[in-house]
Amino acid sequence: MPTTLQLPLHPQPGVDLGEQYKVRIWYDDVYGRCCGEATQAWLTTFVGKPIRLLYKDSAETRLVSRYLPDDETCHLPPQSGFADVFPFHIITDTSLDHVNQHVPLPLTHHHFRPNIVLSATNSDAPPYDEETWKRIEFDSSEDKTWSMFVTSRTPRCTMPNVDLSTGTMRSDGEPIKSLRKFRCTDPGKPTYVCFGMQATPQHAGQVIRLGQVVTVRERGFHSLTQPL
Repeated sequence: MPTTLQLPLHPQPGVDLGEQYKVRIWYDDVYGRCCGEATQAWLTTFVGKPIRLLYKDSAETRLVSRYLPDDETCHLPPQSGFADVFPFHIITDTSLDHVNQHVPLPLTHHHFRPNIVLSATNSDAPPYDEETWKRIEFDSSEDKTWSMFVTSRTPRCTMPNVDLSTGTMRSDGEPIKSLRKFRCTDPGKPTYVCFGMQATPQHAGQVIRLGQVVTVRERGFHSLTQPL
């Protein structure tokens, strides 16, 4: 068996992905198609139990409608794939640094799986400032700007407790055990451990690049009053 598995990020044109599979993600049904028998065999051998890896079916749409501005403000109906809810998850270095002062083991961004990581240009920036953001603006190299709506806090499951070097769950319940002491901060779900923010773009066709300047344009209140 090869020691590594490599797959294209998107299905190759003309490749038959076979039958459709329905996947339940929280409150939504998401449809996917298999990445191929060779991939399935490799993962099954590696994990030791039957495993099937799916691409999101490009012919299907998973719309997200919770915690959004009105239609006149948010021109793009947010779509998601196999993510928990929204297509973007934001974490800031300042907040991660603060978390690491209160947990018994060093954590990285990888423990929380964001796809946007922001660093403050102001050394006095407070941790968790992102929990007050409602709309942020990205500067573009084309002398344009575009916006992203920050929609809600991110409740955490036990995935941060997985040892990234071995793939096994820690037996001591850390770091969620420690996070529970100071990160149950959402007024709508006061028992949920939260870290990071969910977000969605205002328009289609926007591009994120390393090093872009991000400016907070609107602030407001966040509360998880309905299920993500």
